[in-house]
Amino acid sequence: MKKIPGWLYVVVFFGILIAIKFIFLSKPEEKGGGPKGMDKSKMPVAVNYMIAQSNSFSNKVYSSGKIGALNEIEIKPEVSGKVTAIYFKEGDEVMKGTSLLKINDADLQAQLLKNKAQIKLAQDKLERLKKLLEVNGVSKEEYEIQDNEVTSLMADQAFINAQIAKTNITAPFSGRIGLKNISEGAYVSPALSIASLVQVKPLFIEFSLPEKYSNSLKKGLEVEFSRDNSNEKMKATIYAIEPKIDDVTKSIRCRAMYNGSAELYPGSFVKVYVDLIKTENSIMIPTQCVIPILKGQKVMIARNGEADEAKVVTGVRTDENIQILEGLQVGDTVLTTGLLSVKKGSKLKFLNQGKK
Repeated sequence: MKKIPGWLYVVVFFGILIAIKFIFLSKPEEKGGGPKGMDKSKMPVAVNYMIAQSNSFSNKVYSSGKIGALNEIEIKPEVSGKVTAIYFKEGDEVMKGTSLLKINDADLQAQLLKNKAQIKLAQDKLERLKKLLEVNGVSKEEYEIQDNEVTSLMADQAFINAQIAKTNITAPFSGRIGLKNISEGAYVSPALSIASLVQVKPLFIEFSLPEKYSNSLKKGLEVEFSRDNSNEKMKATIYAIEPKIDDVTKSIRCRAMYNGSAELYPGSFVKVYVDLIKTENSIMIPTQCVIPILKGQKVMIARNGEADEAKVVTGVRTDENIQILEGLQVGDTVLTTGLLSVKKGSKLKFLNQGKK
């Protein structure tokens, strides 16, 4: 009997080991493409999803703003002189036309008295010349010269009265007097500020918004604001919008009128919240669900356990969500994950609802 070579035993041994590994230790995918011979490309894709719902949507934009007074001035005299009387108290509420301060006008009063005497004398002379002119006792030229003198003296009187009026300082509008900077007997000049006068009601809130919101801004739009040290929100109404965009900040300025009773100080900074768009029936989905395509945008949805595509028209975008104007219906199942793996017609395995 012929002897079997030793190398043949080695080959048979290793062949048995390979067969054992293939039959008993290999994964199902290595044997026949998955359970029951399923192709890997036909296996269901695991996805999270959400159900499209109709909700009220409010696009609130935040901005910092400042409280301002409709009228605000530093009270300064038009003429120089010594203060003879102060009629206001610091912090007083004053009405328009109220006398605030009196400057010495004794020299002007003397000039006025002299002017009145001159006018009376000139008018008497004019009357005599008029009677003489009727009987040709004087020339018409002489009469006209005297009439011109009366007119000139009357103009001088009007000028003196105007100068006297400047010595009596009155409130140009109703408001609140601030802290005074002078005392009675002080000498004042047009360069010196006597006190401030601020109209404290109503007030306006001035703020700026980026250029992209300019089309949504309009007169009559209601805004909310709050002070830095308070969570209380107050309401104001936009009454004026700057008709141009700022070249540096690329923003547009607005002013909103506040007529409330809260004690606010012009110059204070506030937080302003502007509700630009408010709709009751809006479909909002996570931003990452919208996929850009060549001609628009699409969203992957589920129909009968398979993936499908829906072309959509989007609206306002927030930090996390985007508004869908067209393409989705209430109740549609929108896929929120696995968007890179899923294709139209793919089988789906649903995991968690409402998770991104």
